[in-house]
Amino acid sequence: MNNSEKRVKTSKRNFVLALILLLLTNVVTSVTLVTMSRKTLRQQIELHMLDISNTAASMIDGDTIAEMTNADVGSPEYEALLSELRKFQTNINLSYIYCIRRESEDKYIFVIDPDMEDPADFGEEITITDALRSAAGGRADVEKTPHSDDWGRFYSAYSPVFDSKGRVAGIIGVDFNADRLDKTVSSNKAVAIILTMVAMTLGIVLSFIIMSQNRRRFYEVLVNLKELDRETQRLDSIIMQSSIKKLDMLPKGESELLRTLASGEDQKKLPGNEYEELSDNIESVYKKLKKYLDYINREVYTDETTGVNNKAAYRKAILTLDTSITTDKADFSVAFFDINGIKRIYTHYGYEAGERLMYECAKILRNVFGKSNIYHITGDEFIVLLEKANWYDMEKYFEKFDKAIDQYNSEHQTDNRLSVSKGVATFDAEKHRSYRQVFIEAKADCDQNKIRFYKDTRK
Repeated sequence: MNNSEKRVKTSKRNFVLALILLLLTNVVTSVTLVTMSRKTLRQQIELHMLDISNTAASMIDGDTIAEMTNADVGSPEYEALLSELRKFQTNINLSYIYCIRRESEDKYIFVIDPDMEDPADFGEEITITDALRSAAGGRADVEKTPHSDDWGRFYSAYSPVFDSKGRVAGIIGVDFNADRLDKTVSSNKAVAIILTMVAMTLGIVLSFIIMSQNRRRFYEVLVNLKELDRETQRLDSIIMQSSIKKLDMLPKGESELLRTLASGEDQKKLPGNEYEELSDNIESVYKKLKKYLDYINREVYTDETTGVNNKAAYRKAILTLDTSITTDKADFSVAFFDINGIKRIYTHYGYEAGERLMYECAKILRNVFGKSNIYHITGDEFIVLLEKANWYDMEKYFEKFDKAIDQYNSEHQTDNRLSVSKGVATFDAEKHRSYRQVFIEAKADCDQNKIRFYKDTRK
């Protein structure tokens, strides 16, 4: 199995694992929803039972219940209460409704039972439960589990009946058929399970469709990235061909950058799957593009031959200086440099020798004045713009520059000696109204220096 097949197999495995994880998540969610649904339904049933028992309890006279005895059975008061409870049993969907009274801590008896078929006798004891004790204490409650008695299996709710003094005089109990309620809960549970399974199935199908589409798009992105990577490699070749002449002339950092751009990065190990391949391609293209952008940004303002600032950078600097002059914040000097005899070198030794000499001159200027302050504007001419520097400061720089020129010539014993004419002017707010006036003065000073050079050379 080749690496490509392995990557595809890994991708499919990850895809299947994602679907399994989605399925498990849906199962857990479904179980949780069904449980919550069942609990909610049970709570609704209990609230319904309490509503009925509370309503019935509110319609019963507590004082009458408290005083009622076995002898009162059949009396008008008894029959009135019996009629009220019978209306509930007839009109509301419940199994039984009855009135209870606590005789002692461990004895609760029936007082009124409106059942038509098999009513409990007055004074007949009833099974005591926690909910019944709670109602006797003044708080309505529902049995959480069904209980069985002589009449069947029921869920019961109990509500207290208060007398005129606010004391619990009796208890209204309501029974609901436990089998029917359990069946209702089970039916709702089944419906919830079915709906959840349908939703889960639809979710899985939709997820499968979406993930398949995303996977297809993923491959498209991967293909495009590979194409982009090939284009960057082609750009490598173009950069190499256009820059091959100046690789040896550039400073080490810049020449290494060009060689890296041209030759590309070191090969990394083959990715294990297409996800790693995509990540590696993105990282590789990003790094290359970042280097290209850094390189291009430098090239926009960098002279190709000398590696110092070019005309575009010079124009930008002039605008800044003119603005500072307008706002009375200007404080700078301009130095003009012109390589002597460059035409002779071009004629006798070729353009490469002339360009080499210009590059060496720029290199010395960088070392003396700093790269950011030097501009190669045309041919063999350079300009240095130094802020916060006066005429005396420039003289010191010139001395350092002359020493560097002498050192270069002593180390390079050839006919192509480096000789540079130079001139300087410092901005004076009283006589200069623009940068150009300072420049003209520096250029004129350089021209005078050049005249003296050729005059001395002819002697």
